[in-house]
Amino acid sequence: MKRSFFLKLVLLLALIVVFQASITSLAQDFPDVCQQPENILPNCNFDRGLDGWHSFLEAGSAQFGYLQGGGECHAPLCPAAHIVSEDHFVGGIYQQVSVTPGNNYYANIVWLVFDSLVNDRAAHDATGGIGRRIGIDPFGGTDSRSPNVVWSEDNWRNDCKICNVEHVTITAQANTITVFLRIDDTWKLRAREKGFPLPPSKDQFWLDDIGLKQVGGEAIPLQAPTEPPSTDTPVPPPTDTPAPAPTDTPVPEPIAPAGTPTPENEPAEEREQLVAEADERAEEGEQLAAEADEPAEEEEAAEQLVAQAVSPVETPAAAQIDTPAPPPTLTPTPVQSPTPTATRRPRAAPTLALASSQQRFQVAGESSSSELPVMIGAVGASICMGGTALLMVGVMMGGLVWLYRLGWGQKGKEENDVTDDAGI
Repeated sequence: MKRSFFLKLVLLLALIVVFQASITSLAQDFPDVCQQPENILPNCNFDRGLDGWHSFLEAGSAQFGYLQGGGECHAPLCPAAHIVSEDHFVGGIYQQVSVTPGNNYYANIVWLVFDSLVNDRAAHDATGGIGRRIGIDPFGGTDSRSPNVVWSEDNWRNDCKICNVEHVTITAQANTITVFLRIDDTWKLRAREKGFPLPPSKDQFWLDDIGLKQVGGEAIPLQAPTEPPSTDTPVPPPTDTPAPAPTDTPVPEPIAPAGTPTPENEPAEEREQLVAEADERAEEGEQLAAEADEPAEEEEAAEQLVAQAVSPVETPAAAQIDTPAPPPTLTPTPVQSPTPTATRRPRAAPTLALASSQQRFQVAGESSSSELPVMIGAVGASICMGGTALLMVGVMMGGLVWLYRLGWGQKGKEENDVTDDAGI
């Protein structure tokens, strides 16, 4: 009995030693860089929340935050970053770190667990689960889709919390590098495509202990980020092509059609005849214009008489200018007769005796209006003089009354008193 107990105890101790050795080997193969002094990634354990970290999304939607502790924080060392998706998303968090170009840097994440797929394990097995990976951009860019980002292999397993696959090593190509943590949570989309009826559920992720440290390397010249090759077709430089020397090309002289008379060959008699016909047409046009002016002149005279009868001021009629007819042109083609244009000729407006009488009335009115101010002035002067005299008379009367009241009245009273005494 004692012997069997002793054997069980030895076996238990052996298992403890093997387990401890495996843990030590695991710690050496996948170290917790965030807890080491060589770590250069600030706030690697989210003790200050998301300070220094930035979120990014490539598809879907999610809420990024952190948990200080409690039952909702599923991490051994809370606080931890916390991501929640109601349906699906592709995204994560990143942080930029200052480094030395040419040195090698190693990054890993120790704790990345999720709560999902609990409603239908068969859907998880059929769709491949959730992908996780860590990456570094050696040029310091912030685009997770950039070809410069060096990624670790995708971890699609759900049977481990520390799977030892999310780690990557790069050589810095700039003064800044960027550490990315990316999650592919699109299993629900793939499940729906395959016909799995999924009840509503949300996916939650807890992240903790993301570390970065230098692992050697030497300084190297800086390299430019890789860019897609240009598709622009090079344009050959322009070449100077000598222009051909100008040549004198003889211009053919125009040939007049047969039977067309030229000015040099035209007989003088025909030209004189054309001039005479043009003069005749001009005289006819003047006669037509004069005939057209007669009724217009009569109407104009009547209008002027009415205007003068209404207004005493005579308004001179505006002078009209004769439009000279253009001189005839000598052309070999037949000359068409010009259309007669009726133009009014200037004429003097008739004067009436009524105007002189109105002018006389106007002069008489002006003279009478000029005498009116003189009369008004004389009347005003008389009134002023009469008023002054009345004022002086009033002052004198007031003075006499005042003197009477002062002396004359008292003296008369005394005399009456003396007379009365004498009579007694």
